[in-house]
Amino acid sequence: MKKELMRIDNIKKGNVLKWIQLQIFEGEIIHCVFNNVQEKSLFLDIITGRSRADFGKLYCDEQEVPEERMLVMFEKYAAAISGKSTLIESVTILENLFLIRGEVKEQWARYREYRQKAEQVLRKFNVDIDISMPTEKLSSFEKIQLEIIKGYLLEKRILILTAISNTLSNNENKVLWALIEKLKDMGISCIIVEPLEDISFLHTDRVVIIKDGKTCAVKDIDECDYTMLHTILYRYNITRSDEREIMTVDTDNEGKIQLEQIDNGFLKNISISVTKGEVVKLFCVDERSYEQITGFFRGRIKVNRGRIKTDGSAREIRKTIHGVKDGIGVLEGNPVTQLLFMDLTAMDNLQMLLSQKANGIWLQPKYKKSIQMLLKGILDGDVYSKEMKNLTNSEVQKIAYCRWLIYSPELLVCIQPFADGDIQARETAREMIYLLEKRNIPILIITSNTLEFNYCRGKEIYIRRGKVISKEEAYDTLHSGNRS
Repeated sequence: MKKELMRIDNIKKGNVLKWIQLQIFEGEIIHCVFNNVQEKSLFLDIITGRSRADFGKLYCDEQEVPEERMLVMFEKYAAAISGKSTLIESVTILENLFLIRGEVKEQWARYREYRQKAEQVLRKFNVDIDISMPTEKLSSFEKIQLEIIKGYLLEKRILILTAISNTLSNNENKVLWALIEKLKDMGISCIIVEPLEDISFLHTDRVVIIKDGKTCAVKDIDECDYTMLHTILYRYNITRSDEREIMTVDTDNEGKIQLEQIDNGFLKNISISVTKGEVVKLFCVDERSYEQITGFFRGRIKVNRGRIKTDGSAREIRKTIHGVKDGIGVLEGNPVTQLLFMDLTAMDNLQMLLSQKANGIWLQPKYKKSIQMLLKGILDGDVYSKEMKNLTNSEVQKIAYCRWLIYSPELLVCIQPFADGDIQARETAREMIYLLEKRNIPILIITSNTLEFNYCRGKEIYIRRGKVISKEEAYDTLHSGNRS
């Protein structure tokens, strides 16, 4: 039977944390996800004893903690470790591990003893760091390792890791998880506070989702998958007026587009089917597969054979895809590269693509009114007259996707849609993809980045060495570190 290490019951703080429930068992790895940065920061302050909750109960080792002792017990049990190191660079590694602590007496008299203990504990955790090295010369990852070990030496029973995943290489991530697993075997619990996209189903025991200040889901890892968790966290609701419903291009959810037996020697009989109103995510395990499949959709890679089927009719692919002539739109992660004219207005850019479908669009004002009506609630009214160079990254993203929303291709291929470094632009891209999905536009997302792949929901396809493979084979390849 699992032993309860800590239980947080109905914690509240101001208007931010409204109902936090969290049960932590001994030797457990929890992935905790927040949809709000302020909520996350406040939660971390409370659980590490830096801030006092307004209301709630705390249980440690199944014993209720008196309210006046809660701050002390939080501090005693838990420590937070982030990408922003708390090690003091002006002192040695030994001093950081052992001596910069109020309870240590006669520091220098026991220096040799501390050195021996440091060497032993580094060997215990398979951490290869020269303890004579100045702290300031340590890498970010080495500092994280030492902070974890310091938490162990301070006898913390819960270690919280946050804002770390994006700073580590694949190899460093493997080493970190090996260290976390060792802590788990010793009965120390770890809470990983990172975005859902960074979850490790291989190592995590339970997932906790805190949304809008409340604990809204607690799931054992065996009882959930990414799609379920994503739905809970990012459930996307959109209301449309009757006017916009009437202008929806196609309401036939049964229709689909199929690309069949795409073959060029390297790509071997690739077949992809996307239903209207569906998102399909294609993950390329190796770089060459990514270059070949994206090159094919961009019209730069020739194929020996292949065909496109839509609504019962089929047409052969003659060497290359011809973009919108074949009913296929392509949108890159960086919208500036997507034939957007930065010196023209947003309306000019929206009409540019549509002009390939409707002759005389520039001369008839009714098209502008129709576009504004169709995009009502998506774009602000003052955006249309602005030049693209004067728009925000988020607004530029919206224009890039709205061009295809009003064009309504048979298939929209989004190549690394979340590649933009701006967080708000990535969020906008995801929202727009879901909006196009609701408008019954088939969407194919292509990426070779695991974080991007998990950034939105959708049916999954995996390709390695030019062949479609199973999810299990893809995961085995990724975890082995051999992506060639």
